[in-house]
Amino acid sequence: MVSATGLNYELRTPLTIVRGKLDLLQQSVQPIQPELLLPIQDELIRLTRLVGDLHQLSLAEAKQLPLVRKPTDMLDLLGQIQERIEPDADAKNLTLRLTSATEHTSVPVDPSRITQVFLNLFINAVRYTPQDGLIHITLQEEPASGMLRIDIRDTGPGIDAQHLPYLFDRFYRADEARARHQGGMGLGLAIAKEFIVSHGGTIQVESPQGQGTTFTVRLPYHDSDQQSHGI
Repeated sequence: MVSATGLNYELRTPLTIVRGKLDLLQQSVQPIQPELLLPIQDELIRLTRLVGDLHQLSLAEAKQLPLVRKPTDMLDLLGQIQERIEPDADAKNLTLRLTSATEHTSVPVDPSRITQVFLNLFINAVRYTPQDGLIHITLQEEPASGMLRIDIRDTGPGIDAQHLPYLFDRFYRADEARARHQGGMGLGLAIAKEFIVSHGGTIQVESPQGQGTTFTVRLPYHDSDQQSHGI
């Protein structure tokens, strides 16, 4: 279930800002300038995104998330995501490396949902990897489990061990270990986990002290439930 404390905080902050801005505008005797409405619009966008994320998360937890699965070459899909984040990586002179140890990189997934998962993981890796660092994405086949394994390794500062058990919880942010992204809502990893689980896969994280962080996603080669519009 969604944390009541986290939800109250995430809703209360933008609502307080919107209410305060509207009160000031109502008290003003001057005509309202369009630029004065921009902060209100930003907070409303934030609220809309939060509600949308919570809706997706709730559907996934209730095993009602609509999925449109089709054979998808993960090497190609990850390459497309890599191209999307290259401008941000270039700005920090980061090296993005995508390699595969297997030719069997096709799995039955919902490309839209899986893109959302890996875009979040890639953006986080870029965000928390220092200047001139490396982000290495690798694919390999795990015949024993029938899974395709995808690792996203960065050379960032890592995450303190005390935070790791809670990293996929809703609204949890390891502020002491990783710089908090202004405007983030702490739902990205929770959604990523539920989306991967919805596909019959797993996601985990390892972060040895001072040795960067590795997110590992495993996706099955076969759709065990044979469903394309829900789980």
